[in-house]
Amino acid sequence: MASFADHLSPKEKKAAIDMALEGGMEPADVFRAVTANVYGSTKRRKLIVDWGKRMDLDASASLRIAFEAGLIPSPHLPRER
Repeated sequence: MASFADHLSPKEKKAAIDMALEGGMEPADVFRAVTANVYGSTKRRKLIVDWGKRMDLDASASLRIAFEAGLIPSPHLPRER
């Protein structure tokens, strides 16, 4: 299933981000909206990195925010106790 973001031009994406951030949304909220109804860890990560770049975040920061918000699984295996 496609994200609504698939139907926006780069200019529209930038405008959407600017409006969202000016309206008080946090990057995690933007990522949540962009990845709604998008299945597959790889596709979600790609969207998060792409939209993070538009918010002047590097890939690492974008993925960390998304992980902390519960939008993507951890890339690390669980530790044995």
